[in-house]
Amino acid sequence: MAGQHFRFLHAGDFALHEPLIAVADAPSPLRELLIDAPYLAAERVVSAAIEERVDLVVLSGDLVNLKLATPRAIAFLLEQFQRLDTHGIAVYWAGGKHDPPQDWPAIAKLPKSVQVFSSLEAEELSHFRGDRPVANLVGRSWHGTSLANVGKLTNDTDGLTTIVVAYGQGDADELIEQEVDYWALGGQPQRQSLGSAHRVVHYAGCPQGRSLAECGPHGCTLVHVASDRTLRTQFIATDAVRWHNESIQVEDNATRGEIHKQLAERVKVLRSHAEERPLLVNWKFSGIEHLARPTKRHELAAELLDWLRKEFAPAKPTLWSVGVEFESSALPGEWFEEDSMVGDFLRSLKLLVDADPSDMDLTEHVPEAFRTAELAALRQWTAADHREILHEVALTGAHLLGADDRD
Repeated sequence: MAGQHFRFLHAGDFALHEPLIAVADAPSPLRELLIDAPYLAAERVVSAAIEERVDLVVLSGDLVNLKLATPRAIAFLLEQFQRLDTHGIAVYWAGGKHDPPQDWPAIAKLPKSVQVFSSLEAEELSHFRGDRPVANLVGRSWHGTSLANVGKLTNDTDGLTTIVVAYGQGDADELIEQEVDYWALGGQPQRQSLGSAHRVVHYAGCPQGRSLAECGPHGCTLVHVASDRTLRTQFIATDAVRWHNESIQVEDNATRGEIHKQLAERVKVLRSHAEERPLLVNWKFSGIEHLARPTKRHELAAELLDWLRKEFAPAKPTLWSVGVEFESSALPGEWFEEDSMVGDFLRSLKLLVDADPSDMDLTEHVPEAFRTAELAALRQWTAADHREILHEVALTGAHLLGADDRD
C-alpha cells in the first residue's frame, strides 16, 4: 500500500578480508584493535540497524572476498545475519566483485530473511510490513562489469518507493532520470550522495577506513522515507579507528619547543572531534626551512615522530602518529653549479625531471627472478610520483656525497 513511512539501512564494502595498512610499528594493544577493526565496524552496522528498528537492510557488495575468506569471516557474517533475523529485519544483498553469490559456500546456510540477488539478471521483490507492501526492491549482484546495470526501470503503478541495490558505478544524471527513488550502490570506499530528496543516488562507503587514502569518518546510512516518498539520509559513524591527514604551518623562526606546543594544541582539537575513537594521524609540515637543511630533514622528521608517539600515544583516546612529512623544498641552486661530485650528480638527475614517466623502463634493473606480473605495477608511476621520487633521490644522493658539509 502506498503512503507508508518506513526506514532502512544501507551499508556495504565491509571488506573483512582487508586489514588496515601501514601500522606494523603500532603498540601491541592498538595493533590488536586494528586487526579487529573491520569486524567491529561491521558489527556496529548491524547494531545500528537493530537500535534504529529499521524495516530492512540493503547491502551493496564486497562484504568479504569469498576466495580469501577465513572461517572466522563466514561465521561472523552468519552471526550478524542471525542477529538481524532475530529482530525481524530482512536483508537484501547485492554481491560485489569480491562476494558474488555463486562463491558463497553452500555449507553456510543463510537465514531465510536474507535475500541475495542474482548476478545473471535483475530481480524484483516487494518488502512487506506484516501483510502490507511498503517498498519495491530491484537488485542485481556484480556481473563482470564496473557498471551498476539493472536495465531500464519504469514507474510503479502501486506508488510504492523503489529501491535499487547494485554494485558498481553509474552516470548519476542517467540514474536519476529513471523511476527509482533510491539507488543503493557499492564499490567505492568513500561515502557519496547525489540527486535530490526524491531521487537519490547513494554510495554508503565502507564502515571502516583502511588507510590514509580513506581518512575521515566512515559508517553506514540510515534512510528515512516519508509517506510522500521524500527521502532523508542520515550518516551513522561505525569506524573503530579513524585515519586523519593533518597539515601544520610552522611560524617563521619557531623553535622546536614552540612547535611542540602548537602540536599539543592541535591534538586536543583532533581528539575532541574523534568521539573517543583512536586516531591514526599523518602530519605534513610546511615552513620548517629554518630548522634543518634539506638533506637533514629526514632526521628532523624522525625526531618529531618519536616525540609525537611518546607524548600522545599513551593517553586516551590513543592518537598514534603514522608518519611525519615535510613540504618539498628546492635544493640550493649553487649545489647544481658546483664542479664536484655533488654538482655532477644533481645535474645528471635534473635531466630526468623533464622525462615522461611512461618512457622510463626499469625492467633491466630488476633481477629476472623477480620480474613477475605482481611486481610489474611497481615499475610504473604518475607524473607526481616521478617528481617526488626524483626529489627524494636528490636529497639522499646529495647527503651521501657530503652536501651537508656546505654552509
